[in-house]
Amino acid sequence: MAIEKIDGPRVAAGELETFVSALLAAGGADAPSAAAVARAVVDASSRGVDTHGVRLAPWYVQAARSRVVKPKPKVAFTRKAASVGHVDADMGFGHLASYRAIEEGCALAAETGIAAISVGRSSHHGATGVYVLAAARKGFAALGVTHADSAVVPFSGVKAFFGTNPIAFAVPVKKGEPMVLDMATSAVPFNRIMLRRATGKPLPPEVAVDRSGRMTTDPDKAVAVMPVGGEHFGYKGAGLAAVVDVLCAPFTGMRHGATLKPPVPGMQPVGIGHFFLVMQPAAFQALSLFDRRLADFLADLRSQKAERGQRVMAPGDLEIEEAKQRARLGIPIDRKTWADFERLAGELRVAVPPVKSAPRRKPGGKK
Repeated sequence: MAIEKIDGPRVAAGELETFVSALLAAGGADAPSAAAVARAVVDASSRGVDTHGVRLAPWYVQAARSRVVKPKPKVAFTRKAASVGHVDADMGFGHLASYRAIEEGCALAAETGIAAISVGRSSHHGATGVYVLAAARKGFAALGVTHADSAVVPFSGVKAFFGTNPIAFAVPVKKGEPMVLDMATSAVPFNRIMLRRATGKPLPPEVAVDRSGRMTTDPDKAVAVMPVGGEHFGYKGAGLAAVVDVLCAPFTGMRHGATLKPPVPGMQPVGIGHFFLVMQPAAFQALSLFDRRLADFLADLRSQKAERGQRVMAPGDLEIEEAKQRARLGIPIDRKTWADFERLAGELRVAVPPVKSAPRRKPGGKK
């Protein structure tokens, strides 16, 4: 994962989570929904996943205010079989439903060794990795996927069909932070395009296309992204995206991503699906053996010879390092999002969080 360089004020995680929760509550969300959304976006930003972090909070506030997401849902869990459960999100925030799915999944996995939890009638839940990480912090391994409306061109296609359809996996590590993989099945998540629009930075080559289907590095002209593998090997990402759509549509009872309309304030809620698999390591192997084998794997991977000036890392290593830095310096917030925060804070009469540090002004008074 590439950590975006963000030139903006920095705020302590705790202060930021309180602020986001207060904005959502003032926007009409109930306490559980506000807390879940704030927890998820701040967790993502704390680890450098800025595409799905606090920059999405203003949109979530607007979604609650306009009722495109139900602000006070009645989330319900049903056990379907010994190791199978379903969460009905009641058209509420996907963050609340996904944390509930992990909670129920861990309970079932503690009993049976493994649990499959589907989530239906939900909404965008941000970074899928925050939910599998929550399971890993409880001692469980977890796999999570979610689909969405069209944003990714299928292999050999000319218009968007798949969502960015991320896949996330986390596993607990005995003497260290959990190993976490959180990746879109597209070359980049569409939210990276939105972040680049906010920061004014160009896109990498061959990750996005314009309205005519031509490759573009201009985030303002990009309308869709390529699948993992790009122009020549995109069948790999497209195949993974198809698997995600199957897990999140037929298995949850929702429609597949290409038939969903983008969630737009003022419209009716759009129900999407998520799918989680939660596993208790001790149900598969003696925990001491599991821990030893995982430690051996990670140590071997990280010790591999690398290119000059580089090093081989395990999934999530970059985020772990970024989290340490942000815990010390604060979470950076891009200027557009900060301006949105100040505007919303004024409208909703919520106190703006104190800034831990701000970028130094360049000579001439310009930031």
